[in-house]
Amino acid sequence: MRLHFGGRTLILTGLIILAVCGQAAAEGFRNITSFTAYSYFNGDWRLETTDVFLARVASPLTVEVKIIRVDTPGWNQHFFYLGPVVSFTETLYLEAEYGLGIDSGGLLTHEIDANFNWETETTATSLGLKADWFPESGYYYYLPSISGKFHPLPALGLFGKFFLSIDSDAVLTESFWGEADYRFSPLFRARAGFTVSKADTFGYSLIAGVDFFFRPAVALKYSFQYLSDTVEYLTSPQPRSGIANALILDLRF
Repeated sequence: MRLHFGGRTLILTGLIILAVCGQAAAEGFRNITSFTAYSYFNGDWRLETTDVFLARVASPLTVEVKIIRVDTPGWNQHFFYLGPVVSFTETLYLEAEYGLGIDSGGLLTHEIDANFNWETETTATSLGLKADWFPESGYYYYLPSISGKFHPLPALGLFGKFFLSIDSDAVLTESFWGEADYRFSPLFRARAGFTVSKADTFGYSLIAGVDFFFRPAVALKYSFQYLSDTVEYLTSPQPRSGIANALILDLRF
């Protein structure tokens, strides 16, 4: 939803989530709902709605279902994802999913996303590979990534993630995302960070956010981001400038 005041765009975000299940059946369920609104300085806008549902079907296996809707002026796209989360040990697991995208013009997009993750109480690392293919145009790109998060202090978290994009036109883009968070209490955490990217031009963004933990199984997170020629990976890697607001509700059952 967008409201215009004096030529400036005010972005409102909201959350709606519904889960109906018995107490026994609900164990091992998780739902993450997010709304992200982008207001670009050239007058464009984008609204991205995501819902992720995770259901543990066995001790080492969780099924993930994800639905994404993207809206821009005169265009929208739905993505439907399905895949497993496989736990090899208590600290090592694999997330893999296939996504099928259908836009308002009937064009299809195929996406594969896989991440190997290793996590302990103080450290988390991940190796990922995402690939998108657009059969109508024949265009595709690969997006490998590596990330890590560390806790030099119990309340302090330091996160970094590097992306490298290579497409069918042999265009190379690079991005880095860095963020620090500090948990002031069991109920509240603050975040601040930045991104830098290189495509046709150098880009960056500034990030600030707060997380509220109402219960161990309920978290509400808000993020604000200022974009300046930052590379976004949508139909193709492209630099965009503007402002983004994100609201995320994370429920565990």
